[in-house]
Amino acid sequence: MMVRVIVNGKEVHVPEGETILTALKKAGDAVPTLCFFGHMYREASCRMCLVELSNGKLVPACAYPVSDGLEVRTDTPRVREARRTVVEFILSIHRIRCWSCPRKGGNCELLKLATAYWVEGIPVCSSCPLYGRDCLVVKGEPCLGPITLAGCSDPCPSNGSPCIGCRGPVTRKDVLEAATQFYVSNGVELKDVLEVASMFWEGLPNYDALKASLEEAFKKALGGGED
Repeated sequence: MMVRVIVNGKEVHVPEGETILTALKKAGDAVPTLCFFGHMYREASCRMCLVELSNGKLVPACAYPVSDGLEVRTDTPRVREARRTVVEFILSIHRIRCWSCPRKGGNCELLKLATAYWVEGIPVCSSCPLYGRDCLVVKGEPCLGPITLAGCSDPCPSNGSPCIGCRGPVTRKDVLEAATQFYVSNGVELKDVLEVASMFWEGLPNYDALKASLEEAFKKALGGGED
């Protein structure tokens, strides 16, 4: 039996027992579906595919069953705000090591979502195509990609030049510490990182705090700080 579903004002017919996601695909309206990356989330746990029903209820499209006459909206202010909150939460618990992630260079779904919903915190390395021995940091250059906010589509590293941080710094302590370990393991020194960083960041209100965090992280990575 087929049932009628209205998606953003467009009527589609899908088999009874299917989920809203099936109706969305038939209507040609896409929503984020991190649950379909089986190694990341399962069973409607990511909540990125939330849609709004005509009664104002937000439900996950991948798990909510269709019914005849069901009305669904995929891009309302409430939906966008809810998805933004979800992205913020995911990033808050995500282990950000973009420079060594196999999804870097354009395949990072989290970067795409963070960009779409204006959530900052992922570094330039996530979109940089240079991997392994081609990575500029691995070559010993003070590239700021590991500690600079993504969003510029990495034109500098893509052309073989180190990132100079024009998008501003990532301020999460765990990301700075991991990036510092990456720098130290490849022979990049603090003074060289700060020399590049000062070009765009020295005038920022939080630069002194950022500098102190980097100094502390480098000291720790070099074995001079607490575990």
